[in-house]
Amino acid sequence: MNKKKTGFFSENKAIIIEWLFISLILLIFFLLILNQSPLRIGQILIDWNHKWEWANQWYGLFAVFWIEILILIFIWDLLWIRLNELVNAIYNDLAHKCIKKKWFLLKLVRFKYGYNKLSYHMRSGLINYALGGNDRPELIDYIGKPTLSEIMKAILSLLFSKVSILAGILTLLTFNDQLINTLQNTIINMWNENAFFIWNNFTKLSATVVLVLILFLGYFVSRRGIIRRAVAQANRKKLEEVVLKHRELSHYIIDLISTGSKNIDYAINCYDLIVECYAYKIQPNSSIPAQRRWVAQRYKESKDFLFEDIPALDAFILEINEMKLAENSYISRWFLKSKYEFTALFIFNSFKLELDRINRLLFTKKGFVEMNKPPEKFSRHTDSDFNEMIFETVKVETNEFKKYILERYIIEGTELIFGLYRYLKVLETILSIDSDKFGRGLRALTNKE
Repeated sequence: MNKKKTGFFSENKAIIIEWLFISLILLIFFLLILNQSPLRIGQILIDWNHKWEWANQWYGLFAVFWIEILILIFIWDLLWIRLNELVNAIYNDLAHKCIKKKWFLLKLVRFKYGYNKLSYHMRSGLINYALGGNDRPELIDYIGKPTLSEIMKAILSLLFSKVSILAGILTLLTFNDQLINTLQNTIINMWNENAFFIWNNFTKLSATVVLVLILFLGYFVSRRGIIRRAVAQANRKKLEEVVLKHRELSHYIIDLISTGSKNIDYAINCYDLIVECYAYKIQPNSSIPAQRRWVAQRYKESKDFLFEDIPALDAFILEINEMKLAENSYISRWFLKSKYEFTALFIFNSFKLELDRINRLLFTKKGFVEMNKPPEKFSRHTDSDFNEMIFETVKVETNEFKKYILERYIIEGTELIFGLYRYLKVLETILSIDSDKFGRGLRALTNKE
């Protein structure tokens, strides 16, 4: 009993110690905020930045702020990554312990889904970009390696990113008052000079406008302009096809949620029977299935359990595979990234959306037969070999089946059903005829429907 209680702490000792240290730092920071006002803390940071010799120039102060913001984002991402590991460890431990308490298991799944959504929106993804890569690169990795021009574009995009804008605003506000006054006066003088220039050369302005229009017209009738318009129209048609496929997909998902939830509910209710049936397949004469002899009479095979197949599953997989085709994949991924519920189901959990995998996660009759097969080493044993098997061997195999197969599929199956449900709810909101009334009115007004 003590081993079970301390199992979580012993397995996750490093994470717990790390978070105790992080909590101590956060506590010190919180106490610092209580003792000092935010304005005072900001003033201390500004004074510290101005102590650097190279911060005497505006570009040096900009660089200091830019580096500090980048470091803060990196630390923020790192905290969320470590917090994710801690939450996942606690979640897995509680889910396995409360596998028979359906209401509590569903509460855990809902909490985990909501937490993952929060983490998805709160993280910047900086660490993923910095540490991404393959330890053993293959040929395709070298083919897809960015060129020098692409690297320069990435550097420029970083220089003109939100980090640079924020660093520029802080530099403008904290460098000195004279800089702000000089910049303000410069803008006013430029505005006045340009206003007088435009007024004095108003007659020439119309000719300039005509010249610009001619240049735009030349672009529209050029080969590049025609190709761009054709690509835009083709992408629009592809996007409409992807939306229609998601509409069709929603009809199949209703059957998956309905039948899958019944199967998982039945698996939880028959949890002990499934374990005893598995133990009986390994060793009919062991003391584990001997607790209830009628199990061996009524549940000799996996097909004796009352799980149901899902007829709509094949059509569901077919629709998903069509969206993965090369002609639809780019547009489909672009559409999926519009909502977290779409991204979570079809990108983060794409490995679950395979026929054999879904059959097991939703406990269909086919999936349960595959799941409940005993290891091959036991299927080759003779009766005399079985009689020689000790109780501990059967117990170890049965416990591994419970934790790593039966319980894992119940938990992941519940997660899949909840993910399908959230996808369905969001998709219904998007595809509803009453949605986006303001947008439809605006498009009708501008004749862009």
